[in-house]
Parts: sequence; structure tokens; C-alpha cells
Amino acid sequence: MQFKEKNFTIVLIFAVFVIVGLYFYQFSERVKEVEKLEQKMTRVKVYEAYPSNFIKKINVFAKLYSEKEITILAEVDGTISEKKFPIGTKVYKDDLIITMTDTRKLLQLKESKDSLSAFKAILDEETRNYKNAISLFEKDIISKNELKSKENLYRKAKSEYDNREAIYKRILWEFDNLNVKAPFDGYINKFYFDEGQKILAGQKIVQFSSFNKLIGRVSLKSEDIKKIDSSLKDIKVNHNNEVFFAKFLGLSKELNKDIYSYLLEFEIINDDEKFLPGEVVDVEIDVEELLNYIIFPSKAIINENDTFYIFYYDNGYAFKKVINPVWIDEEQCAILNSEDYSELKIIYEGQSTLEDNQPVELVN
Repeated sequence: MQFKEKNFTIVLIFAVFVIVGLYFYQFSERVKEVEKLEQKMTRVKVYEAYPSNFIKKINVFAKLYSEKEITILAEVDGTISEKKFPIGTKVYKDDLIITMTDTRKLLQLKESKDSLSAFKAILDEETRNYKNAISLFEKDIISKNELKSKENLYRKAKSEYDNREAIYKRILWEFDNLNVKAPFDGYINKFYFDEGQKILAGQKIVQFSSFNKLIGRVSLKSEDIKKIDSSLKDIKVNHNNEVFFAKFLGLSKELNKDIYSYLLEFEIINDDEKFLPGEVVDVEIDVEELLNYIIFPSKAIINENDTFYIFYYDNGYAFKKVINPVWIDEEQCAILNSEDYSELKIIYEGQSTLEDNQPVELVN
């Protein structure tokens, strides 16, 4: 009896050891499985995005033109004797730009001036005679016919003098216009003739422009034109790490080789002359305001066969979401918050190998 009890005790103790051993073995295996699972979990980083509003912008290049540019024509025939300034020089209103000579006009001017002086002397003499005749007539010393004769001589002298004066003024005007002056403050862009060359009245002689105001012109897509037409029309010009604000002037449609192009024009004040006509500048234009969008890094997007999607993080899992992104710039994009998220944790690092509803490890 005692032997049986002793054997039973030994068997019981052995069974307990076996059960405990199996428990610890299973526990260790489960720990190993959890560790393996943790080792296999993809580590990801997320960007916490919140709904907001933003203005969509486009960046384009625009060419600048002078608001005030003219080509000065020669008023008279002449030969260019001197160009007072080189091309590119800034000059001020009434500064002498070009001088011309014309020997024929110089002789005509001298002859006309001498002739005018001679007729002025005759006019002065006849004026005195006529005034003296009036005095004598009032004293009944001369007759009315004699007074009329003196009046006719005076009127003839006056008419001849007026005629000679008109000729002199015309020749003087031609002589004065042998000199070309600046019509306003600006820059000399181009000379059409060199010194020593003869030009005729009406020919182009110099191109001249002002830099104080410049007009920018930029071609745009039709879809952008439609949006800009009702936008705030804020225009920023980026130039040498500085931002300048320009005034929107309007939109127009141009036909070029049977194809319509759309042109936006703006005006920029250039009192400091930091811009030059012909220069191409980077322009930023506000297109439209977008409401209730989620903005996040564009590197979070995956593109497969022109289908765009992202992965977002929620309670240890990554979930796939097909999207229709709006590109803000090279680094950011946005999606409409159609599901009214208050927050969306978008995975932007480690998402390339993920699958929908996959457990992940968050590292940020």
C-alpha cells in the first residue's frame, strides 16, 4: 500500500513538471512569434494633416515691355553731325540727343532773316508816314485821298512783312528741328543712322523709351484664364530674391496662326529701375481659393498607372486611400476633405511596400 502511494506521488510530481514545462515552452514560442511579428512590422513616419483653406497659385514667366516707347522721326532733311549719347544712356526731357546740319537751310535762314529786317524797316517807315498822315488829316492839311494813299502803302508794307515773317519762322522751325531732343525722361534704345549719314524728313532716327512703368505680358492656359477672371488677381513678381507687387491690367484673347492664345497683362512701378524692358521674370498669380482641403507632403503620394493613392495611419494600421490630388508646388499637394476628417495622419516615409490594413510601427 505504501509502495503504491509512493509511486502515485512520483507520477503526480512528474506530470506537474511536464505541464509546467509545456506551459513555459508555449509561452516562449508565443513570445518568439510576437518578436518575429514586431521585427516584420514596417516602420513608418506620418505627417499630421488638418483641414484648412488655401489659394491655388501658378508660377509662369512674363516678358516686360516699356509702357512708354516711341520712335522719333526726322522732322526735316539733314545730315547727322553728332550723336550726343551712346545707346543705353538715360537722358532727361529736352536733352539734346542728335544734332544735324544742312548748309542750304543755314543760308536760307540768313537770307530770310536779312529780308525780314529789310521789310521791317520799310514797315516802320510806312507806319510812321501813315500815323503822320492821320495827324495832318485831322488838322485839314491833307485830303482824305492822300490819307487813303498812305494807309494803302502801310497795309502793303504790313502784308509783305507778315509774309516774310511767316517764311522766316518756317525756315527757323526747320533749322531748330535739325536738333533732336528727348521728349521725356528715358533711355536711348537704338539709333537708325550713323554720324555723317543724310536722312530725309519722316525717316526713323532714334528709338526712345521710359523705364518708370513696365508692362508684363504672359500667356496662360484657358482653364487658368477662366479661374483668374473671377479671382483676386494678386500678382507677385519674384526678382533677385525680392518680391514686387504688380497691378493687374486685364486679359485678352489673341489669334496666332488660327490658334487662340490668352494673354494676361500687368503693370509694375519701376521708379528704382530694378527691371529692364525685354527682361523675363518669374510671376506668381493667385488662381482660386480652395476651401476645406488637407495639405501634406507630395512625397507621400504613390502613383500606379495614373492612379494616385496614399496610406494613412490609424491605431497601429496603415490604410490605403485613392485620391485626386491638387498640386500646390513641388513639395506640397492637397486633397479635398470630402469625408470631414478632423485630422489625418498621412504616411510619408515607408509607404512604398505597404498593403491595405497592414500593421505598422510608428517611429515619430
